[in-house]
Amino acid sequence: MGSQITKTAPNTQLPRRTEITSWTRRRHAVGCLLATISLGLVACHPPESPVRLAFEMHTNHAEDALMRFYLSDLAMIDAQGLAVPVRLHANEWQDDSTALVALGGSKENRVIAGHVAKGRYVAIEFLLGVPFERNHGNPLAVAPPLNVPSMFWTWQSGYKFVRLDIGNDWSFHLGSTGCVSASAVRPPGEPCREPNAARIRLASEAPEVGTIAIDLDALLAHVDTTVADNCMAAYTESEACRALLANLGLNPATGRCLDGCGTQTVFRFAP
Repeated sequence: MGSQITKTAPNTQLPRRTEITSWTRRRHAVGCLLATISLGLVACHPPESPVRLAFEMHTNHAEDALMRFYLSDLAMIDAQGLAVPVRLHANEWQDDSTALVALGGSKENRVIAGHVAKGRYVAIEFLLGVPFERNHGNPLAVAPPLNVPSMFWTWQSGYKFVRLDIGNDWSFHLGSTGCVSASAVRPPGEPCREPNAARIRLASEAPEVGTIAIDLDALLAHVDTTVADNCMAAYTESEACRALLANLGLNPATGRCLDGCGTQTVFRFAP
């Protein structure tokens, strides 16, 4: 009887040890795979720094002004001049690449926020407007911030990049001109002749976080809003419109930057 017990015990225990060893090896393999994937994900997502920019409108002559403008393709500029794109946080005022800044009135948006790859930056750069690829869509079928009817003209002309209204007396609405399509409700097939979108670059020791001052008096320099007509189109035909575009660093005749829009006097980092 003792002999039978001795033979049976090893036969019943051997499969159990094999199963345990196999399961342990599988668990170890899965653990290694998960660790590898985790390390890979970390490698694919480099460290980021938060970006938070506030906007203030400064004026001594237009206290009842309301200003709205689109800002796109925000980037940080490093010491070598390389532009590193900022990814904006999506909300009712911005998607990942375009934001609507609203100053004055009962509903404002004074802050834009996002993230950028961690680094040492010396300036910011942004497009004052909406890129052509996004400028001529259906505003009824797009997400914020491009779904604001008061900032849109037609499919042909696209968005108002800048909208400045001083009371009920005077307005400046800036957008692309020379846009060619079959009708006003059809988008153009190629970029508009005068884009009228300034590219603004501002130097700062810490450009990721700060306040950008908008000097409304500098924008309105050489413009008497009490006698000048509204400036909403045909920007080359009036002295006031030509002055407004020049103050933004644009060539009124071409709608493109003069000297990289470096002559603009409207935007600056606040002290």
